Amino acid sequence: MKEKIYTIPVNEGFEAVDECPFCAMERQEEQRAIRYYAGPGASYMEPDVRASTDRAGFCGCHMKKLYDYGNALGAALMLQTYYAGLLEELQAELSDYEIPAKKGLFSRKKESSAEDSYVNRLRSRVSSCAICEKVDYNMDRYFETFYYLLKEPEFRQKVEASKGFCLRHFTKLLEIAPEHLPEKQQPWFQKTVPPLMLENIARVKKDLDGLVEKYDYRNASRPWGNSKDALPRAMQKLQGIYPADGPYKNE
Repeated sequence: MKEKIYTIPVNEGFEAVDECPFCAMERQEEQRAIRYYAGPGASYMEPDVRASTDRAGFCGCHMKKLYDYGNALGAALMLQTYYAGLLEELQAELSDYEIPAKKGLFSRKKESSAEDSYVNRLRSRVSSCAICEKVDYNMDRYFETFYYLLKEPEFRQKVEASKGFCLRHFTKLLEIAPEHLPEKQQPWFQKTVPPLMLENIARVKKDLDGLVEKYDYRNASRPWGNSKDALPRAMQKLQGIYPADGPYKNE
């Protein structure tokens, strides 16, 4: 199978020993994004980069990861200009802000939508994130590349040898399958991927059962088997997270 630059991350994800290849890709992309915004290259000093962080800001999760990364000055500079824009907006909106009237039983949807417009804009501010946008953009490309690579027998073998997917990324795969799954590969997909998920969900549950049983004093001498790290793997299998990971730091 001939590699192209956009297929390398997907192939590497499926070569990683991981509960979900897309989790491995996503962690890599998230670390790249953190390094991009706060790393030694000082991209946060570039006007276009600062414009993106001023517009989107950072979600709570990625704000904490920026803090953990260790570049206090870089994070402070990005938040400084974000605060300037936020303060300007709040001064304009809150100087004469009034709580909208209580909606009546027969209020028209259009009117209620207009009344809540500022709340919606605030909600968008709180939920938007420059790092999430960067990671999501690249992950969308990787999901599409996954379906593109299914035409290669060697790649299908990698999928078959994998541990399946976490529930979050499996949901995404199914969501975009009607648009991106090649018709010729649909029989293979239906025959392979759902059973792969069932098999590996059952495996993780068995490991989790073994972990719980080890807390019974009667099983103290029983070997751990594959159960010692069952809890973080079980959490990853559901939500695509790595709870045992330490903070990603600027080295």
